[in-house]
Amino acid sequence: MNSAPSDAKGALVAFADADALARACAEQVAGDLRAAIADRGFATLLVAGGSTPAPMFCQLAQADLDWSRVTVAQADERFVPPESELSNARMIRETLLTGPAAAARFVPLWSKAADLAAAADAADAVMAALPRPWDVVVLGMGEDGHFASLFPGSPQLSDGLSPDTGRLCLAVAPHAPAPKEARLSLTLNALLETRHILLMIRGEKKRVVVEAARSGNAGLPIHAILSQTRAPLSLLWAPEA
Repeated sequence: MNSAPSDAKGALVAFADADALARACAEQVAGDLRAAIADRGFATLLVAGGSTPAPMFCQLAQADLDWSRVTVAQADERFVPPESELSNARMIRETLLTGPAAAARFVPLWSKAADLAAAADAADAVMAALPRPWDVVVLGMGEDGHFASLFPGSPQLSDGLSPDTGRLCLAVAPHAPAPKEARLSLTLNALLETRHILLMIRGEKKRVVVEAARSGNAGLPIHAILSQTRAPLSLLWAPEA
């Protein structure tokens, strides 16, 4: 795989299997972090939850770089305590923040707030205190075309995708059919404040969704990532195991 980011529209790069996808993404992210540390003395990595990034996190955790200079933050989170099996922060701690990467600083979105709105305000302030632009943002995508916790049909979707919002983090209420749990999500504006986005997808269904979004289906939230021109995008795919 070419290690340089693709253009903003992101030509899809296919891999033979999930292991090859995880290795390639881990190498790319590690390279981005090393370059940032060499240039600025520190690096910031934003990561989403989900099943696709987890194997990559396990490989990235072993990367040879100065993890003490890396801040890891979240693209989204369920409004559940960090010990919950549903917590993205728990998954990140168990897969990425291990081995050498345990030296990184972790900035979770969840806090012991009175309610979801207060938690979103607290997370917004926490993210605003971090240096921007981020160095690399790692995202996955659902079969419904959602990214981070910006779901189709959600009452918060328009705010999350708005180019005019000043917020970095939104409260996302449960909504049928998804999300089932209350969530915190970074906005599109916040996610695009980065030097590089890696979008990892697996499976033929998700590939079809991406192609539909690339063809102009603006009803799919991921269309906003694929059609933007602010942040370089690498789009990486592998079939399901």
